[in-house]
Amino acid sequence: MKNYIFKKYTLLPIALVLAASSGFSFAKPTSKIIEIAPTLETPSHYSDEKGNFTDVDDPAIWVNSADKSKSLVITTLKKGGIDVYNLQGELIQFIAPADAPPCKDTTKLCKNKAGRLNNVDVIYDFSLNGKNVDIAVVSDRGLDKLAIYVINSELDLPLQDVTAKTAPLIFTKNQKEINQGKTAYGLAAAKTDKAMVFVSQNSETRVAQLALFDSGNGRVSYKNIDNLDFPDNFTLPDKALWTPCADDDDENPHLEGIVVDVENDTVFLAQEDVGVWKVKLSDASNRKFWQLIAKVKTFGTPYSRVWDPKEEEYICTLKSTQDRGFGNQHLVADVEGLTIYDGGNGKGYLLVSSQGNNSVALFNREAPYQYINSFTVGDGEIDGVNETDGMMVVNANLNEVFSQGVLVMQDGDNQPAKENASQLSEGRESTNFKYVSWRTVAQALDLPVNTHFKK
Repeated sequence: MKNYIFKKYTLLPIALVLAASSGFSFAKPTSKIIEIAPTLETPSHYSDEKGNFTDVDDPAIWVNSADKSKSLVITTLKKGGIDVYNLQGELIQFIAPADAPPCKDTTKLCKNKAGRLNNVDVIYDFSLNGKNVDIAVVSDRGLDKLAIYVINSELDLPLQDVTAKTAPLIFTKNQKEINQGKTAYGLAAAKTDKAMVFVSQNSETRVAQLALFDSGNGRVSYKNIDNLDFPDNFTLPDKALWTPCADDDDENPHLEGIVVDVENDTVFLAQEDVGVWKVKLSDASNRKFWQLIAKVKTFGTPYSRVWDPKEEEYICTLKSTQDRGFGNQHLVADVEGLTIYDGGNGKGYLLVSSQGNNSVALFNREAPYQYINSFTVGDGEIDGVNETDGMMVVNANLNEVFSQGVLVMQDGDNQPAKENASQLSEGRESTNFKYVSWRTVAQALDLPVNTHFKK
């Protein structure tokens, strides 16, 4: 069985490589969403018992400064743990999730949650034991903690766990609250004068800002330095109050996709049924700097909500004929993964996963954050990308195939190769990651390119 397939294409010269002092202009948006093809894919995963309940979610790309061709893609598998891949989509390392804490009362059925690894990001040059190391930081939704790993490409197993045993809970106070599920969810990391992580809370609008530190004995811990509480209802231009529809009374419009733009002192956060927020990194909790820069298409649209006893949740039905056009037509809920293409000198663009129409929308990285264009990843020699949660792009010249960078995307509806199609006939749901050559994207959308990668 092949683990990956390369898409064949002709290498063509590109239009532009930016100098630090140059401008950054874009072609006019197309009326039709452009379709491109993926370059290669990782092995298929399945979210059933046979597949160890593996549902892939989020990738982070670690660029190896010593040899960029040996860079790694670190991915979360939720209940399945962590996979680490090379640039050919081959599995380098698997890390199982942590076991559930034991119950004190062994006479009752233990409902404690095991590890559930949700989002991942990378911090370069973190000071640990007097040396600068690169670390991968992961949100553990099952344990309401961070899992932290040193990245050492010289080892056969490059990720080594350095999480302090005393690392605190993030949103909850005890195991009972953890089991209720309002735990660590989305995550993004940043390094300024300190290393920090922004972590969102499942089913709530809170985002915690955490500072990471060397806790001694080669371990890393963290502490809460701020909380950001985003709104759960919105005043529309006609003064009406609108609350996004939820399928549970105890669920608020949470956030997951987050990306930090240190160079522009900005944090972008995706509130799934609402839109994309911009926050000032150096004063994150100051609401006067908060801006909802792009709303989902159905922002403010009325809906009906009916309880479905079979599904044990509410079914939301939008009243589309009453949509008054308050949203952005290029973002179809949910808005999920966010990532930044670095164009150099603070320029570039923000990529947003528009999950509702299986597209990626590009916005200018700088104010006023105007829309640039959109694309989808359709079928090529391998299947395309649908229902994307997490994604990440880097602009480094990694190898011949990814000489202008790579975009790695979660595929929430993976269709395995024909030789494995019989597995899906059993009704098995499959997910995996697709690698997309940035050269392909840049050519299709007529985008300027910068390959001067900075950590």
